[in-house]
Amino acid sequence: MKTNTLENNAGITPVLLLEIGTEEIPARFLPEAIGRLREDAAKLFSEYAIGAESIKTYATPRRLSLMAELHASQKAVVKEIWGPPVTVAFDSQGNPTKAAEAFARANNISLADISRKEKGKGSYIVATVREEAKPTEALLPELLPRLIMSINFPKTMRWGNGDFRFARPVHWILALFNNKRVSFELDGMKSIGMTRGHRFLAPAPFEIKDSKTYINLLRNNFVVLDTEERTKMITEGAKKLAASVNASLTADEELLRHVVFLVEYPTPVLGTFPESYLALPKELLTTVMRGHQKYFALESSEGKLVNHFIVISNTTQNNSENVRKGAERVLKARFEDARFYYEEDLKIPLMERLEGLKKVVYHEKLGTLYDKTLRIASIADFISAQSFKEKKKDINTSALLSKADLISGVVREFPELQGLMGSYYAAHERYDNRIASALAEQYLPAYSGDRLPETPIGSVLSLSDKLDNVASFFMLGLSPSGSEDPFALRRQTIGIIAILLATRCTLPVSSLLEKALSPFKVTKKKEPVMDNLLRFFEQRVDALFQTNGYPQDAVSSVLNFVKYEPLFAVKERLESVVKFTTEGSVEAFLLALKRINNIAPKEDVPAPDKALFAQKEEESLFRETEARAAEVASLVKENRCYDAIKVLQELTEPINTFFDKVLIMDKDEGIKQNRLSLLKAIQQLALQIADFSRLT
Repeated sequence: MKTNTLENNAGITPVLLLEIGTEEIPARFLPEAIGRLREDAAKLFSEYAIGAESIKTYATPRRLSLMAELHASQKAVVKEIWGPPVTVAFDSQGNPTKAAEAFARANNISLADISRKEKGKGSYIVATVREEAKPTEALLPELLPRLIMSINFPKTMRWGNGDFRFARPVHWILALFNNKRVSFELDGMKSIGMTRGHRFLAPAPFEIKDSKTYINLLRNNFVVLDTEERTKMITEGAKKLAASVNASLTADEELLRHVVFLVEYPTPVLGTFPESYLALPKELLTTVMRGHQKYFALESSEGKLVNHFIVISNTTQNNSENVRKGAERVLKARFEDARFYYEEDLKIPLMERLEGLKKVVYHEKLGTLYDKTLRIASIADFISAQSFKEKKKDINTSALLSKADLISGVVREFPELQGLMGSYYAAHERYDNRIASALAEQYLPAYSGDRLPETPIGSVLSLSDKLDNVASFFMLGLSPSGSEDPFALRRQTIGIIAILLATRCTLPVSSLLEKALSPFKVTKKKEPVMDNLLRFFEQRVDALFQTNGYPQDAVSSVLNFVKYEPLFAVKERLESVVKFTTEGSVEAFLLALKRINNIAPKEDVPAPDKALFAQKEEESLFRETEARAAEVASLVKENRCYDAIKVLQELTEPINTFFDKVLIMDKDEGIKQNRLSLLKAIQQLALQIADFSRLT
């Protein structure tokens, strides 16, 4: 059995024990609450100058606990308190004014102890005050109420006649320091030296006399305080029960993290359901088990669902039989509901459901789900015509069917199964497997780090849906602002970028966005909306490339191409720049381009005129540039940007010779402008590859 280190080491330094006893707090609140309690405690200990050797926090549904090894007294603190300007504190003869006297009196120092210090552009008087160290136990009655009130939850409530808010009503507060009760009052509730065990198995309060015994006493009263210990009890017990029926737990870390905060004394119990339910889709069964009942599904060695499950009870093994019977009865009722919805759904073909989509409003300003389906189909048709011509027919069918399952009975009851149920219904109607798979993949990636669609049709469906979402909400002026992103447009944009890169789609972002915006008739708004969308995509591409390890300056040098090129080509361009910048010869080339960028005209200028060249160095630079321009353009078109850079690099010496031998700002305006035109031409040639001025 796991032993907490504080149980054995409490004698090293005095231990603070704080427990906030409550009604059952929602399990989803507790992981963050543990972290906040630890962080807030550390901040307050620092604020009060109390040294902390360790801080540990725990949570069960009915309590938040903190155990910290603290120094017996705070550190002595020396503070500098700034007063008024010297010109206000002293008169012209250097005598203290009433302002200086009041400042000295307020800080309990003599006038002689006032010093002067410079800050900004002025001189001020300063008092140096030493606060003597106080015992920690004298500070805790003030500190602990502040700590409790600092804990934030997604939702809070008030109870009784008090004003204090917490996740759930607080019933007791245990507070000990060095095994002595810390007395304080919070909203009419006094701290005590008592705690309580399990609500049903050991409800009577009991005293904690020694912090070392706290965790074991709770365990003896059927409360396992440590999250890791509860997790181990659940996983080991569940695995043993699964093995008893030749099965294993279906991997579900999220459910495990949730269940561990639902119970104080976890006991895994094995249950069984009729095999006939296994005819239902696996995901439907597991959703019923995990989503509504918090049961763990079991599967065979072949990965198939078996007719057993595990429920984690909050009681002892003695009650397992009653728990099993109750769980089986509830689960059977839920499975019956699921079977009814599924069998009813199979009676209506997906294509016939399209008419029903006309009755469901997607968004008041964007029409119905039917309207959205047509927009998705139009975008998908555009993408398939350019990049997936051989799959165009299947893509069109998939797009029309993509939202049909949203009005099915199963999806209305279990929204998280959208797309997946459409896939099952399509397979039942004997649509091609590629179409069924695409319907299941259309919402991928659903979250950061989620997998991408594996099929071309699924990729096109996901792209079309996400492009419509992002473009339409930008058109409505509902783009993300600050930390607010209610429609998850940032996540969906990152998904679009990831799919475009993975599929090597040949369409640039600008073309895709123009298509996504095309159904909307508000033409006056389109130009700024398009600019905002492109900027938004550039920001996401920038962040994604940097997250993948590409240098910030190299990313910045190619970012402008996001508007004009397929994203995979932008990435390959970036890799060419990064490869080149690792070579030893890069510095001279970049310095030569920097000389050009420093003087080249910002505005467009005519092409250089050979007839106006007055020196051989400018003729030579023009000739060398002209000789390479076509080759650079050809290599860029073939997406061989590294080779294009190497060709351009050959101009380094002619550029430097030009600057060393030619006076650009000639007295003759025509010659001067012609030389600037030559430099502008080289600058534009370089910009076909990258914005080298961004490289450091």
